Amino acid sequence: MGVRSLRQKLLFIILPLCLLPLIGISFFSYYQAKGRITEDRIVLYLEQIAQGVADTIGLTLLEKREETQAMSLQFVDFLKNPQGDSPIQLLDQLLLIHEVYDLLILFDINGRIVLTNSIDRSSLPEKPDRLDREVLRAVRGQALADFTQSDDWLQQVRSGRFAYLDWHRSPLVHRLYDYSKDDLALSYSVGFAAPVYDSRGLVVGGLMALMNWEYIQEILDHLEQDLEYRSLRSGYGFMFGKDRDTIIAHKYRLNRMLPDYGPQDLLILNNYETSLTRDHQLVHLSEAVHRVMETDPIQRVATNVEYEYPPGADKISGLAAIDHVYFEWLCGVGINNEEIFAPVQELKNVLVAAALASSLLIAVLTFAIARSITTPLKKLTVGAAIIAAGDLSQRVDVSTQDETGELARTFNEMAESLQERSQALIDLNRRLEEKVEERTRALQQSHGQVESAYEELKEAQVQLVQSEKMASLGQLVAGIGHEIKNPLNFIYGNTDFLRSYIKSLKQLLQEYEQGVKEAPSAVIRLKEQINYDFLVEDLDTLVANFEEGAKRINSIISDLRAFSRMDSDEMRPVDIHEPVELALNLLKHEYRDHIQIHREYGNLPQVSCHSGKMSQVFMNVLANACQAIQGDGKIWIRTKLIDNKVAIEIEDNGPGIAPEVVNRIFEPFFTTKKVGDGTGLGLSISYGIIQQHNGRIYVHRAGTGGTRFMIELPVTK
Repeated sequence: MGVRSLRQKLLFIILPLCLLPLIGISFFSYYQAKGRITEDRIVLYLEQIAQGVADTIGLTLLEKREETQAMSLQFVDFLKNPQGDSPIQLLDQLLLIHEVYDLLILFDINGRIVLTNSIDRSSLPEKPDRLDREVLRAVRGQALADFTQSDDWLQQVRSGRFAYLDWHRSPLVHRLYDYSKDDLALSYSVGFAAPVYDSRGLVVGGLMALMNWEYIQEILDHLEQDLEYRSLRSGYGFMFGKDRDTIIAHKYRLNRMLPDYGPQDLLILNNYETSLTRDHQLVHLSEAVHRVMETDPIQRVATNVEYEYPPGADKISGLAAIDHVYFEWLCGVGINNEEIFAPVQELKNVLVAAALASSLLIAVLTFAIARSITTPLKKLTVGAAIIAAGDLSQRVDVSTQDETGELARTFNEMAESLQERSQALIDLNRRLEEKVEERTRALQQSHGQVESAYEELKEAQVQLVQSEKMASLGQLVAGIGHEIKNPLNFIYGNTDFLRSYIKSLKQLLQEYEQGVKEAPSAVIRLKEQINYDFLVEDLDTLVANFEEGAKRINSIISDLRAFSRMDSDEMRPVDIHEPVELALNLLKHEYRDHIQIHREYGNLPQVSCHSGKMSQVFMNVLANACQAIQGDGKIWIRTKLIDNKVAIEIEDNGPGIAPEVVNRIFEPFFTTKKVGDGTGLGLSISYGIIQQHNGRIYVHRAGTGGTRFMIELPVTK
């Protein structure tokens, strides 16, 4: 009774729930689709297509403008001197490359034709050449404005502006090409005129490119093919000119090959150069065109309109204006209503058939499914309740071979697996606890070893840094001793001379005191004996020597005091040239007699750094450069600003660094010097100092054969 009741419940519930919504949705979808296809989808689709075509044509016109400007740059020399070598081959090559221009015309500042292409743009062995060369030779020297609707374009070119020629039948193209038996679109052109400037910026002429209208018409023809591929054979694109009334591009035109139309039909249906209102009486379409074109060009949006064309065929069209500063054309895409609503009618038939078939199928399936599901499900429910109570030995007895039977077998396997896994989890948990305890003890022991090693490493690092400081200090003390000894020699070497000069001057003064008693000749002889004039002159030199020695001693002591503060100074804005000069002063004994220092300093902003530490960096790099040079040599120090970073470049003309070791020079303890000559820590410490300043230091082989170090530091913000 319960199974039968469930089956009946399923039948009475599923049938209404499935059939009634299905039938309602079917009819609702039909009427809703019919309305929305017109109001939303098709209208939006046509507007988007029209806008897409308008954008494509706008981009094409922009591309041709750029092409014309680019081509015009190649004829400056010829238009400045038309008597020189003729670039006719270049004109012909450009014509064949671009394939869309009937004529490429070079004209002078007065608008007279100087040179044109000499071949047909479609010249191929299998195609006849349609270019009349006799007429071509005859038009050279004539005024190009005589073959255009006005000379406004020429005035624009003379004033240095790019000019255009709107859609028209060019008399010049008509005389040179015979398109009478070809597609009517070939008989029309648009023009692009680019000025050509000389080196002084004066216009010397220009280039006129007459593009065949077929290239624009092909865009609409491809759209027509795409619509036909989507089973919209009545769809096609069209265009209106600046006057918003003249048709300048259309599917129906003379001499076009259309499967369903003969030459006489196209003669009657030809739409080129026809009027919407005068020839077709499409006032409604004309009003829509005017609404689009009269809006603000920046705010123009695509629109749509319904009308009847040809008579008896209702049509919907999307309209969009071309976004161009000169060619104010409008694109349209139209499709017949009959084709638009064909999918809706098909949908209606499919929905009715689907509703009837679904009704029968649902009724049959409801009875079958209800009977096959209820009994096994009840057994599964009872078994699941027992297992949920904790009895994992419970199994379900279901013998059916369908999904319910498979579910029962899977249920039994799950119960058995749960029973096995429960015991396995108990054993695993016990073993896991033992392993965790063992691993914890090992980690604690390892952690103590790591801490001990870390402390030892820190101590070794401190010792290494201190060793390098001591090595630098030893070098510094040696340099200072050498530098102090020289100015002291000035003092000691000149003291005896000064004492002797003073003694002689005293004798002279004594003679003057006794001059009253003795003859003046004795004074004169004494002056000659002591070389009195030289003594007076040399006194100034001695004083200057003493002054120079005192200044040098003072400078060395000042630099020593600045360098001794390198571990205690704070980050502050510094002129980077100051630590460079300090290092040079302290290393003067290394290079004074055999190395020339070339300073090429730029105008740099200040850098935020530790001045003392930067002095140590420059001392390490410069000391290595001095020691690398054997005999006479040169060192260049250059500073400049690169990408908001201060760059210091130190280059020597020594033997350089071997390529196989250049990548290791910043490693601690690595040195290319003999044992005892260096610790291998100078460049390593310098590398660390530069990194502390958020900078970079790297090295590469210099063009002089030596080594070039580059240091980059961020500018103070």
